[in-house]
Amino acid sequence: MKLSKAEFEAVIQASQRTFLPFSQLVLSVDYQARTPGTSPKLSIPELAASIKECGVLQNLIVVPGQSNTYEVCAGGRRLEALTTLVAAGDLPENFPVPVLIVPADRGLIASLAENAFHLPMHAADEYEAFAKLVARGKPVEDVAAAFGVTPMVVKRRMKLAAVSPRLMTQFREGSINLECLMVLASVEDHERQEQAWMGLDSWNRHPEHLRRILTQGEVESDRSPVAKYVTVKAYEKAGGPTRRDLFSDNDKKVYLLDAALLDQLAVAKLQRKAKKIAAEGWKWVDVRPRYVHDEYVRHGELRKASREPSKEEATVLQTLNEQLEQHSQRMNEIYDLDEPDEDSEAECTRLEAQCEELSAQVTALEEALAVWPSELMAEAGCLVYVGNDAEPAVRYGLIRPDDRASVLQASRGGAGAGRESPALASIPAPKTRPVHSEKLVRNLTAHRVAAIQAELLDRSDVALAVLTAQMAKSLLLEDYRQAYGCEDPLKLSVTDTHYGLRTDAQDIESGKAWQTLDAKRSHWQSILPTQAADVLPWVLSQEPDTVRQLFTFLVAITVTGVYATEPAQQRTDGLAQALGLDMAKWWEATGPSYFQHVSKARATEVIGEATGAAAGAAMQALKKEGAVAHAAQAVAGTGWLPTVLRLRPPTEVPGTDIAANADEDPPFDVGGEDEQARADAATSGTAPAGAASEPKDSELPAEAS
Repeated sequence: MKLSKAEFEAVIQASQRTFLPFSQLVLSVDYQARTPGTSPKLSIPELAASIKECGVLQNLIVVPGQSNTYEVCAGGRRLEALTTLVAAGDLPENFPVPVLIVPADRGLIASLAENAFHLPMHAADEYEAFAKLVARGKPVEDVAAAFGVTPMVVKRRMKLAAVSPRLMTQFREGSINLECLMVLASVEDHERQEQAWMGLDSWNRHPEHLRRILTQGEVESDRSPVAKYVTVKAYEKAGGPTRRDLFSDNDKKVYLLDAALLDQLAVAKLQRKAKKIAAEGWKWVDVRPRYVHDEYVRHGELRKASREPSKEEATVLQTLNEQLEQHSQRMNEIYDLDEPDEDSEAECTRLEAQCEELSAQVTALEEALAVWPSELMAEAGCLVYVGNDAEPAVRYGLIRPDDRASVLQASRGGAGAGRESPALASIPAPKTRPVHSEKLVRNLTAHRVAAIQAELLDRSDVALAVLTAQMAKSLLLEDYRQAYGCEDPLKLSVTDTHYGLRTDAQDIESGKAWQTLDAKRSHWQSILPTQAADVLPWVLSQEPDTVRQLFTFLVAITVTGVYATEPAQQRTDGLAQALGLDMAKWWEATGPSYFQHVSKARATEVIGEATGAAAGAAMQALKKEGAVAHAAQAVAGTGWLPTVLRLRPPTEVPGTDIAANADEDPPFDVGGEDEQARADAATSGTAPAGAASEPKDSELPAEAS
């Protein structure tokens, strides 16, 4: 409905402007154009704070009601804010409220006019207004109190107002979204902001990608082990420049801008550890802020020698070994049972714990018997650096290339000094029962693959990067994979992994990730040509954004990575890290999805890990079905994930030789005709034709490599 100018002026002329006590105002039901209860509630505290500071700046529109009351037909949020202030005692019940009294037959028209003609302020105007208030001398705390927000909100809005005017114009036009604007505002240099934004393709302007560009060369205090070791306090005390991101959820996060100074401080702090290591008798000790594989790739490395155990040590070792063997035999008997009862499972759990304790004792004794040969220590050295745990780490027994001959000579002079103890030669290795069955691991990793595929749908930058990297490994790295000619324009084959996932996880169709992917599949199948010959002409005729979305979907559905046993490292780890995969969004531990497939002892362990509360007695008293329900209820909403579904943290992975990585499984089912040949070669232990082998130094002693 659109009012004419004459109708609107008639409403105004027939109305009376005055003040009415708050106690005479009630919210109208019949004369409101906006449905009661549909207004946003989050801004009521802010509006109340503004009214307390500045008063009611815009009159309410009312119509006469019954019993000396007036019904508010426009201004419901202002009335609610006033009600909040009166209830809190900040305003009296007879507080005078400015109103415009209109006839009852014009109330609905007036309400519609106010709501229809009202234009909300653009967010950019709000940011700039906050900045102007502070610039004119009003304290941040006073501005925050006047609008019912925290001082941090005011500071963030001021920061947004300080973004490059050129970029702020694009924000007003809708070319830059708020998430990207916050990333841009995290740095103060307008030139850097504009270069970062303009340097990205329009389809690749994601907040995380933008943040990586703007923070190049900076060290994140909460992620860098070196920064954690040195501490921000020590770095700033040394005069190191920093930058804090007001928009970060972590208020302790700091960006360190002088990486060279940080490394110097780390080396200086490591010197105390280095002096202790040097006092042990090593020829040299290097100190570095971090371990870089390439710097020591040509170094050899000593092995410890085993000294003879004393009579007492040998007796203890023999006893421990006998106990381990007895426990392992009993555990193997339980594992071989078709359907072990609860008592057997409890016994097995107890024996496993005892085996772990016994093995720890054996390991401690082995370490006590393993020593560095003193004659070789005098020719070798150590590297002291900051480890991934932000603590000093040491690599012992490094042999410089120039010292290999002297190490060989020293080892020949001390031959026979250290002999391996017969008691350490063999420790029985009992069968180890995996935490999760093969079927459950396949189910969990299938859900993980589906979740990665779903996450990838909105990240064309990651899809392009990972596929490009995989093709580069296949086609450009020497001795990795040979390409053969074919009739197709690309030497590439792809496989849709969805049907395999459905086999590995029979409940996957009820998962969020599968449903997301299935909807996308239906969409593309509905618009693609039905004839294969028509697909390429159709793709060439589409807008670049459509092609990008199709490409991303196709890359996503080729992701693979289902396992039968829990691996230490999964082929999709790098991809999951790039996507920031949070499996708690896609999978939850319930009775059917997890607890029905694990033992009661495992369920008890999970409850303790997820909630921090012991549940042993409660679980032991329950039957299997009750224990499953209890565990599912206890863990619900905690976001707990089994290790195989958790996101591995990024670590400093040293560079490796290409030949060592040649047989690693890629995260995508992409390959060529030579894939089977490579697999056969790997299985038989023979290298593919042309593979390089590194020459070995046959003259090094057994203690050196």
